[in-house]
Amino acid sequence: MRFMIYASNPTREIADDASFAVDHVGYEGIDWNRVSGYSISKRRKRPRTSWIWEHGYDIEKDSSGHRFWLFTHHINKDGPMPAQRKKQRTLLDMIDLDSHQPREQALMNAFVASFEPIRFQQLLIRWVTCDNIPFHKLESPTIRQWIVRSFDRHKGVVTELLSRSLSRINVSFDAWSSRKFTSLLGLTVHFLDDEGRFRTFLLGLPRIEGRHSGENLADRVSEIIHEYGFESRVGYFVTDNAESNDTCLGHLSSEIGFRKQHRRLRCCGHIINLVARSILFGTDVDAFEEDCQAEKEIQDDMKLWRCKGPIGKLHNIVHWVQRSGQRIEKLHKLQSIENIALNLEDQTTYDVIVDNATRWNSSEAMMERGYQLRNALDSLVQAEVTERSRKKPAIIDDRMSVEDWSVIAEYLAILKPLKIATKRLEGRPKEGKFGAVWEVLLTMEWLLKHLEDSKLRHERDEEPFLRIGCNLGWMKLDQYYALTEDSPAYLAALVLHPAFRWSTVESQWAEHPDWLDRVSRKTTDLDDFMASIRKLSTQPAPSASAMRNEYAEWTSVPALVADGN
Repeated sequence: MRFMIYASNPTREIADDASFAVDHVGYEGIDWNRVSGYSISKRRKRPRTSWIWEHGYDIEKDSSGHRFWLFTHHINKDGPMPAQRKKQRTLLDMIDLDSHQPREQALMNAFVASFEPIRFQQLLIRWVTCDNIPFHKLESPTIRQWIVRSFDRHKGVVTELLSRSLSRINVSFDAWSSRKFTSLLGLTVHFLDDEGRFRTFLLGLPRIEGRHSGENLADRVSEIIHEYGFESRVGYFVTDNAESNDTCLGHLSSEIGFRKQHRRLRCCGHIINLVARSILFGTDVDAFEEDCQAEKEIQDDMKLWRCKGPIGKLHNIVHWVQRSGQRIEKLHKLQSIENIALNLEDQTTYDVIVDNATRWNSSEAMMERGYQLRNALDSLVQAEVTERSRKKPAIIDDRMSVEDWSVIAEYLAILKPLKIATKRLEGRPKEGKFGAVWEVLLTMEWLLKHLEDSKLRHERDEEPFLRIGCNLGWMKLDQYYALTEDSPAYLAALVLHPAFRWSTVESQWAEHPDWLDRVSRKTTDLDDFMASIRKLSTQPAPSASAMRNEYAEWTSVPALVADGN
């Protein structure tokens, strides 16, 4: 077989989202098994009217896109392909088709003709990037190049969408470090496009060289904002509560020109995390976390956790179980015995859930599973007393009493609303809820009331852990609740909601006239808006759901209904 070059373009790049109408007519005679790595040329647009089409085929190389002219007169019937052309198995080999059979050859031709390389690359890029597939699963250099080229092609589209947005461009960013100390800054924008659709884009994930200082973060954030050209349309910033973020926004406010306190919104998930950690681990949580992560003997680590009361004792038991395959096996056997004794329909046995230092959600999951397995865990620890009588096992000091398990149950009850609030406020807002700004003040009020009730319920407890935890959690939440006064966005979002309006604010916070007075004076930019809102109907919109959870009940209590209704 001889190839003669018809035309080629070595710098050819794949077009973005292109679709080609491939003409299969006239290619029925090609045995694609013998020309592996080639396919019908997709760049020919004019109809085949010349006499030359009776003597060959216009094909292209899959790997480069170079076009070749295949002469039919140089294809020997049933002749073998050169050895160097058969380096790998073809699709024909894998599906075991016989090229000498016309029907099977036609089927093979249909397979080749229907394959769209561009579509395949698009799906492959989406799979690798969206599902976080390691590059080593494929050819790393190739996939990296495809992703970078795809990013560059879409960058102009995103820039155009940002320039035509109906709203200001709101920014959220956060810094992160891997276990290998690679530091990255993720920056995401949120806005309404020119069709009124809510859009979210990750604009950058640059590496941070040096410390996570406010100045360093400001440089990276500013670079991305100017790269996409929306510095004159910047809206609000959402970050966590780190001091470096305050410094960062201070630098950006001077450079771009905005009021830092006015535009600074705080990540509610991070606030709830701080509150939960205060409830579970008390004051100076960061110091406790550093102590936990420091290298030390197991016995010293157990003593450190034991000082935290029942939750620390349960932590020690869970980690003690997880360090031994034999203990894990015994735990499952003890669960099976209990399931049979109780004649349970569900005979499933479970592993313990290991908490991650002082991450509150992992601690909550550990306690929930531990409370579920409390009988089996008690039996497992008690067995150590009889099996190792020569020397007292250290785990005996962490043996849980009935009162300890009651404290664990109370911790779970206290943390449940925090878990609900976290789920409620995370993610993208949909249908005006789940992460919308109007929910922040109501959610904080709900959690403050919950913690106040919990304080009263445990004020006479003999053990101080719950009482102290509730008090510290309330103080932490109240601290950040007060900071919401710095930005009028929280109050404005609530007043703008058709189900609440300004009268709702006056009713809900009637017992705090000093707060109403302060926020009224701090929203001078919205005076005209507030005056117009007071004239509108104050009837709350009816709920679309008949099933109301505790959070929904709170946002629908009589205090939220307008006066006179």
